[in-house]
Amino acid sequence: MNLVIDIGNTAVKFFLFEKDELIETKILDEKIFIESIKLIDINKIDNIICSSVTKSYREQLSEIFKNSSFHDLSNQYLKLPFQNNYKSKTTLGQDRIGLIASAVYKYPKQNSLVIDIGTCITYDFVDSQNIYHGGAISQGILMRYKSFKEHTANLPLLEFQNIEKIIGSDTNESIHIGVCSGIIGEIKEYIKNIENSYPIFNLIITGGDSMFLLNKIKNAIFADQDFLAQGLNYIIKFNEVE
Repeated sequence: MNLVIDIGNTAVKFFLFEKDELIETKILDEKIFIESIKLIDINKIDNIICSSVTKSYREQLSEIFKNSSFHDLSNQYLKLPFQNNYKSKTTLGQDRIGLIASAVYKYPKQNSLVIDIGTCITYDFVDSQNIYHGGAISQGILMRYKSFKEHTANLPLLEFQNIEKIIGSDTNESIHIGVCSGIIGEIKEYIKNIENSYPIFNLIITGGDSMFLLNKIKNAIFADQDFLAQGLNYIIKFNEVE
């Protein structure tokens, strides 16, 4: 059995896979993550992989799962199912590695653009030769809302609201429309620029804040919430000894 852990900025998710089949998912607070993970039947875990955008838990996890194979995403010798052409390989986010691997796994030998809408918005492009070229990073929804409060004297901090109109009739509506329109416009422009070089590609949208884009971006594939985990599980499979 494979234990796949995804540590994001807001929560920790762990997934149990029996080969390619997802059999269990849990969402935890990072503060109780290590104690909670100890409740898993350690003897059933053959492989473990952890993607983290906060800090490394390699030592703790290796100590808990002593008899399991730990696939370290920071290990330069770990085999990846794609050729990584990112110039600063050591700074490539582990979550992005998982997303790229998932695109290669689900859409082999195809051009794919993966857009992940979370704390940040990340864009990652892998071509039909399984070559990863890089992408872009911009602020996510919450970061955009927070910037109004933190960098102005009078604008409020609001919670996300999807306003189905173009012109705001008050300040709150104007902020909501500005945030949503800004993200949609940014994404459409990025897609347009990719199309100049790659007319045909899969457009995959994922992440916890992605669903507000439903019906707003043409020809998009809205991935399941386990999309990243599937990619991490595929990396385990890719590194297993035949």
